[in-house]
Amino acid sequence: LLTAKPVWALIINHFCSNWVLYMLLAWLPSYFRGHLGLSITNAGLYSAAPWLTMFVIGNCAGWIADWMVGRGLSITAVRKIMQTIGLVSSAIFMLLARDVDTAGVAMLLMCGALGGAAFTWAGFVPNHLDIAPRYADVLMGITNTAGTVPGIIGVALTGWLVDTTGTYSAAFALAAGVNIFGAIVWLAFASG
Repeated sequence: LLTAKPVWALIINHFCSNWVLYMLLAWLPSYFRGHLGLSITNAGLYSAAPWLTMFVIGNCAGWIADWMVGRGLSITAVRKIMQTIGLVSSAIFMLLARDVDTAGVAMLLMCGALGGAAFTWAGFVPNHLDIAPRYADVLMGITNTAGTVPGIIGVALTGWLVDTTGTYSAAFALAAGVNIFGAIVWLAFASG
């Protein structure tokens, strides 16, 4: 498994796809509370909206991917389209959120970032079964290990960047960069 380029594309993309996920899971309430000055209640409500958006769009993305496959698009094309849409759109929204100081706009951009990221669930997630149907469980274990690393280093690095710079700008830019890197790797090496 570890000699195949599509497997490495999958490992790298599980890592990259989860960077924004874990960063926002850990830091979104603090962002709304500390950076934008919302009350604890409002920070909680504003933080919940992006996750609801991710839930809805993730389900729609799965339906869209199945529809594209049903229309005759190759599995490789569908996985590349969905993963690239997810990573690039999430990166764009993260970059747009860098200098926002209005809670409503920030919430909409975070909804866009996590909503975009939900497209990756129809990209890299089912790709385990596409490229290694007999070993998808083992492959998922390997990629999920890589996918949890951002929960450690991404969260810590975000905290360090916020402490060092006093804003979330650098952390959002780094998340966008990780996503763009993942999209490039995916487009170059992924396969269905």
